[in-house]
Amino acid sequence: MITSLFIFFQLTLHPFHVSVSDIKYKEDQKVIQISTRIFLDDLELALQHYSGNQKLNITEEANWDFVNETLKKYALERIKLWDEKGKEYELNYIGAEIEDEVMWCYIEIEKVKKIKQVKVWNSILHEVWGDQENLVHFRAFDDVKSARLMRGEDTQVFDWE
Repeated sequence: MITSLFIFFQLTLHPFHVSVSDIKYKEDQKVIQISTRIFLDDLELALQHYSGNQKLNITEEANWDFVNETLKKYALERIKLWDEKGKEYELNYIGAEIEDEVMWCYIEIEKVKKIKQVKVWNSILHEVWGDQENLVHFRAFDDVKSARLMRGEDTQVFDWE
């Protein structure tokens, strides 16, 4: 009984630090769409540090324009993709929205003719939490490939050949 309570309190006091990115290649539209879910409390810490504003409240409506612009810069610096020739894709920040306890961040890459291999780098929140894990699910050609990216191991190559 005491052991069970100890484990329960350890889990509640030491949460997991995880973000999830869903990447979809839409061959018919020639786009790659990226949707990333980040817990609000973790993202708030990151954006406070990134912006230098330690009192930033990312859920306050009055701050939304600043939060959205800061999130755009932050996300585009911490998520990158390259094609099979090593050319970095140009990422277009679409926007963000809050849903329950997470922030959804939307990014798109246009004019993607065909993919054979894509290298993904995701260091979201790695500067905040040493145990941060960024799960990446890449969907293309009716197939899903997944990776767990952590500090020091924040890059994955996805192949479709």
